[in-house]
Amino acid sequence: MKGLLLLTLSALFCWVTADVRCHSCYKVPVLGCVDRQSCLLEPGQQCLTTNVYLGKMWVFSNLRCGTPQEPCREEFNKTSHKLGLNYNTTCCSKDNCNSLAPRPTPALVPLLLTSLAGLGLWLLH
Repeated sequence: MKGLLLLTLSALFCWVTADVRCHSCYKVPVLGCVDRQSCLLEPGQQCLTTNVYLGKMWVFSNLRCGTPQEPCREEFNKTSHKLGLNYNTTCCSKDNCNSLAPRPTPALVPLLLTSLAGLGLWLLH
């Protein structure tokens, strides 16, 4: 019985102290994660995802590990009045729990492709 209890406690200790990793990247429309990496979460910290919107249109996301200098603080609809951007930050503490961020707004893809085509035609003239 003592052996089973000791085995259970050591398994629980290993599970609690296991390394927790977070996704780390800047995700932008069309290109996706520009510099995808993984970071090791420090004890007492959390993974974070910050999604940035212009109105209701997703602009980019920042995924990373929180640090003692910059810990994760959940915020919703935080607004930068200078740029008109809204920020939503979520925190989590399980292995790879911060999502790979939202997909681009469907209307944004045709707009970007049309803009690139127009630029290409302008450059050809």
